[in-house]
Amino acid sequence: MTLNPKLTQLLNEQINNEMSSSYVYLAMAAWFEQTPYMGFASWMFNQSREETMHALKFYQYVVDRDAVVVLQPIAQPKATFESPIDVFEHSLKQEQLVTQQINDLYDVAEQVKDHSSKNLLLWFLNEQIEEEKTVRDMLDRLRLAGTDPASLLVLDREAAQRQSPTGSGGHGGHGK
Repeated sequence: MTLNPKLTQLLNEQINNEMSSSYVYLAMAAWFEQTPYMGFASWMFNQSREETMHALKFYQYVVDRDAVVVLQPIAQPKATFESPIDVFEHSLKQEQLVTQQINDLYDVAEQVKDHSSKNLLLWFLNEQIEEEKTVRDMLDRLRLAGTDPASLLVLDREAAQRQSPTGSGGHGGHGK
């Protein structure tokens, strides 16, 4: 069954949304690379890779459904932040935006009675629950730590332990 044209357009937009999200996280990683927080840099770099994998999952789905992939430009992301808390606040907003985008996609899949697409989108919605929770948990801990350097370094060390989606660990950044 070929994809509904409206759904095809929205899935192509979601490929862009996921790649844009990857770019946002890469900018966050780059900002952390200029700080002592290499664990947070690794976290954001891994998050960028995960978002790219999500874009590729949408890409493959469109191809598998015999529809045309139409790639779009990616906007330049915000590149400067005030603090680790500021970065993670932006990260949470980014995840909430992606959740809304996928919810909207699900609504259209439901309207056009495309159950295969709904199944794919349910996977993403469940993934988003985990993504938002992970960021929210770290943000809560960062707020608790405040500006205490020792506490921030403990959280940074824990962030470095977060595995990448491919399970290969960190990215090898060096920072300053």
